[in-house]
Amino acid sequence: MKIEIRTLTLVLVLIALCPPAVAGERDLVTALVPADITGARINLNPWGPHLGFESEVEGEDPRMAALVSVIRNAEPAQGHKCSNRGAIRFLMSGGGVIAVGFLPSHSEGYYEFRLYDGDRLERVYRVQRAPLLTALADLGVPVDDPAFTD
Repeated sequence: MKIEIRTLTLVLVLIALCPPAVAGERDLVTALVPADITGARINLNPWGPHLGFESEVEGEDPRMAALVSVIRNAEPAQGHKCSNRGAIRFLMSGGGVIAVGFLPSHSEGYYEFRLYDGDRLERVYRVQRAPLLTALADLGVPVDDPAFTD
């Protein structure tokens, strides 16, 4: 009986101290699969006398694969206090939205973004700057916009 109580106690302590992996951060990045994207809306914030930028891209657009690949290869980054300078909202076939909030770049060669599950912030990621800007330019996004300045 004592062994059973000790075993049960040990199991309960392990459960309390070692929470299971949660379907969150990295799973949200891997959930971004081109075949599951029905469309995307890309917005850059207005600035000065400019109205900003807005575009819609069909999910079947072959240019979408390069952008999704860059985002899927993102690395976790630290929190970022700056406000978003623009966003991409990926409309998923299940009705959900995975969103990317563009952040100003503070590290040479990299660009950071916030990843959202709908409106809920998951975490901040960083990607290499050149592949991101190339993928966005191929989609007609003006990469000379202040949203992408260093």
